[in-house]
Amino acid sequence: MTTSKIPLHPPRRNRGAVLAIVLVVLVVMMLGAVSMLRSVDTSALLSGNLAFKRESLNRSTVGLNTAFAQFKKDDFVKYSDDSTGCNAASTGPSCTYASNWLKMNYSPRLLATDGNGVPLILKDISSFDKTFNSSLVVTDKADPNVKVRFVIERMCNDFGPATETKCILSENAERGGSQPLDKLGSAALPMYRITVRSDGVRNSQTYAQAVVTTRVK
Repeated sequence: MTTSKIPLHPPRRNRGAVLAIVLVVLVVMMLGAVSMLRSVDTSALLSGNLAFKRESLNRSTVGLNTAFAQFKKDDFVKYSDDSTGCNAASTGPSCTYASNWLKMNYSPRLLATDGNGVPLILKDISSFDKTFNSSLVVTDKADPNVKVRFVIERMCNDFGPATETKCILSENAERGGSQPLDKLGSAALPMYRITVRSDGVRNSQTYAQAVVTTRVK
C-alpha cells in the first residue's frame, strides 16, 4: 500500500501579472520614444525655419537697394513733394503726380499701418501689386515664389513741401536714441521710412524697415 503526501501549500497558478507589467513598461517606453522623436522633428523644423527666416532677412537688403535707387530718379526729384491737385482729405492719392509716385513705390505721406508700423497695404500682396509698381518686385530666378517688395513713405502727415509742422525732419530727428540733430547749419531734410517685405520658402515672411534721409534737390 502506497501513500502520497499532500503538499501543505499547493502551487499558485500563473495569473499573468508579470506579462501585464511588461506590457505596461513597453507602452511607456514606446510613448517616450515617440515623444523624443517628435522633439527631434520639432527641433529640426524650428532650425530649418530659422535658417529660412535668416535668409529672407538677408534678402531684404535687395529691396533696400532697389528703394535707394528710386531717390535718384528724375521723377522723384521733380515730384516727390509736389502737391498739385492734391486733396488732403482724400484717403488715397488724388494728386496730379500720383501715378509718378506709384511707379516708384513712393507715398509722400505716411500710410495706414498695423501695431508694428508695417503699412497695411504691404501686408496684402494683391492690393499692393495693383496699387504700386509690380515691375519693382524682385523675384528670385531659381524660385519664383521668393519675392521682395518695398514701399517708401515720406514721414509726413500731408502732401506738399516738407515743413516742421507736418513732417519729421532730419534736424529734429534723434541720433543714437536721445541726441537731436540740431547742429548749427544742419539741413532740414525730410525723413523717409522704407519698409521691405521678403517672402521666402515655406511661406516664410520677413519685414524690415529703415529710416533714411537724402538731399533730393
